[in-house]
Amino acid sequence: MGVFGKANKGTSQAGATVIAKGTCIIGGISTQGTVHIDGKFEGVILEADAISIGKTGEVIGDVKANHVVISGFFDGKIDCNIMQVLSAGKVIGDFTYNDLIIEEDAKFEGRVSRKNSELKSRYNEIENRIGGFVSTKQEDNPHANSSAEKIK
Repeated sequence: MGVFGKANKGTSQAGATVIAKGTCIIGGISTQGTVHIDGKFEGVILEADAISIGKTGEVIGDVKANHVVISGFFDGKIDCNIMQVLSAGKVIGDFTYNDLIIEEDAKFEGRVSRKNSELKSRYNEIENRIGGFVSTKQEDNPHANSSAEKIK
């Protein structure tokens, strides 16, 4: 789904900012409209209604928007309501969102946090209680080498 495809009742009438293929911008953008990136952008984008990173687009920075669609490359932080990583998209970083959609074949690496989530992890509590029982280091586990030696 493209950002510029259908009119959305919630979309601002502020207009569009386009960074064309072959263009590199370093700095900041503050807009209540939409931003489409087919070139390279390094910096901060604030208050945008929608941000679309095309297949040739590359963004390294901090983004705050209502809706973010990624077909290109993103490295950094995103704070948004809806985040979509399309099949050609590659993202790495820290992401805060309400709705997250990752298509098959998309590349996604990072830390995510859902806004206002009611789910609370108890993993750290359990890890502290059982930390002495579980070890991932081979030298801490005297039985780790014995099974590997049997396979040889």
